[in-house]
Amino acid sequence: MYSRQNLIESIKHEHNVIKHLFTKIPEGKFDYKPTEKQRTTLELLQYLSMVTPATIEAIRTADTKAFIPFVEISKTVTAENFLELFDKHLILALESLDKISDEDLHTTINVFRMGDMPKGVYFVETILKWLSAYKMQLFLFIKASGNTALGTSNLWGGFDTEVL
Repeated sequence: MYSRQNLIESIKHEHNVIKHLFTKIPEGKFDYKPTEKQRTTLELLQYLSMVTPATIEAIRTADTKAFIPFVEISKTVTAENFLELFDKHLILALESLDKISDEDLHTTINVFRMGDMPKGVYFVETILKWLSAYKMQLFLFIKASGNTALGTSNLWGGFDTEVL
């Protein structure tokens, strides 16, 4: 059975991989975007900086309006302060998660137009899947903007290995 501690460890792992990938962004490439209608790398980082605490709070309160203050805060994220704010937002996320009782994890809600599910299921279906997807998008942006040395270990493990 997947536990609260498993969820916390999975969130922390995704967080650490994203921090690792951040260090691999080529200098001067924060404005990179593959097409005109996509986010820039910096805009993607801004989203990543707030999605975990915002989503936990939205699930905790069963109200997507919980995203609003986090969206505003994300606008202050820059290449220079990303790591600091990303870490700070992880702490906020884990504090919010701690406010949810084990019993409340079984409470059925319907947010994000995803249907009725227990809060515990929502955490996996949103936070973990979204972090994984957007982490992969960041990985692809970094490769496409010039760092072709990235490999599987960077994406899934958050560490460098020699390219074979």
